[in-house]
Amino acid sequence: MNRFNTIFQSIIDGDEEKTVAQCRELLARGCRPVDILEKGMIPAMDRLGVMLSREERFIPQILLSARAMQKAVAIIRPLLLEQADGAEHREKVVVGTVQGDIHTIGKSLVGIMLQSAGFDVTDLGSNVSAERFIAQLRADGSRIVAMSAMLTTSMASMKETVKRIRQEDFGYHVHIIVGGGPITPSFARELGVEFSGTMMDTARLATEISTERREKPRR
Repeated sequence: MNRFNTIFQSIIDGDEEKTVAQCRELLARGCRPVDILEKGMIPAMDRLGVMLSREERFIPQILLSARAMQKAVAIIRPLLLEQADGAEHREKVVVGTVQGDIHTIGKSLVGIMLQSAGFDVTDLGSNVSAERFIAQLRADGSRIVAMSAMLTTSMASMKETVKRIRQEDFGYHVHIIVGGGPITPSFARELGVEFSGTMMDTARLATEISTERREKPRR
């Protein structure tokens, strides 16, 4: 039996008390915080997204699961960041949910995963305007931005935000990664940006971008 099945199921069930207990038990058994996140928590949220689309779960149930997961994330987050302190901070990354969308769970987990991978993350939260994304990119000198949209109605806002960022002259190329429930590879191609199908994809893409920049020969 997969040792992460129990926390996976407790999140699916929206059982806050059991989720916290399972998280503490896994840590006590020596499981790495990043493994608990990647192999138990995130797959549970991915499954819930599928169940929601199939009407096997509904918003009130999803909210219970999200709250259960937030409690467990609060336990492992300091441990993940502690491990990240010893990692090489390759890039600064700006993350946020686009304007018109108040969903935060997926975006917050992406931020945690990026931090645990050694990135210096600025999380702008939800309902973020194009102006705020641009201002933060300039303030941080960030070359990577990851933005999410969980509603089909906020896809237009994402498109406008990407357009506005591309119109800005930063003096360097800004890599844009997009993801979220309604976002598809074809939509990302239409925008000319990177598509992230999962939270782990975002960290992988950011690492690839960072590595490519470091290895690219100077002219």
